[in-house]
Amino acid sequence: MLIGNKQNFAIECYHEPISTEGKHIFGRMCLHASGIELGDVNEPTCILNVTKEHLLDSITAIDSLYDEELSKLSDQMLFDYLNQALYLDDERTFEEVTQDAVKYSKFDFLTNGGESFDGTKSFIISDSNNVRLAFTDINDKFHSANIPKDTFIQVVMKFIDWIKDEERKIIG
Repeated sequence: MLIGNKQNFAIECYHEPISTEGKHIFGRMCLHASGIELGDVNEPTCILNVTKEHLLDSITAIDSLYDEELSKLSDQMLFDYLNQALYLDDERTFEEVTQDAVKYSKFDFLTNGGESFDGTKSFIISDSNNVRLAFTDINDKFHSANIPKDTFIQVVMKFIDWIKDEERKIIG
């Protein structure tokens, strides 16, 4: 299923009906942002509920994802800055690392957001009108996208509704 428009913002998702004890939806998925794939749609048997929760967190926090200083950075500089603050080892003290984690972790997007996103890093910031994504794909190549905020929210909410429909199908 394709939710949205690949050239703007879309979520591509497929349910693989695997018998489970719970409400886990297994399948394959990726995001398309400005025509670029984030994630690996060919990665089989991913627990899509994990990604649903990450995306739901992004929607819930979307109005708090603005930072004046970060918004001034180019997309590449934004990615490099947040990657350094959250993931790279450097000369910072434990306290400085902790402070950066508290301040910047909300901008982490789908890094560790499900098996489809293994090997990628992604960050999100927003303003009143747009959502900016800065990410590396599964080949570690940098990309970015600027998406209208309402489009981002609509596509994510349709994906969440799709997951809920799939859950109803397996639990009756």
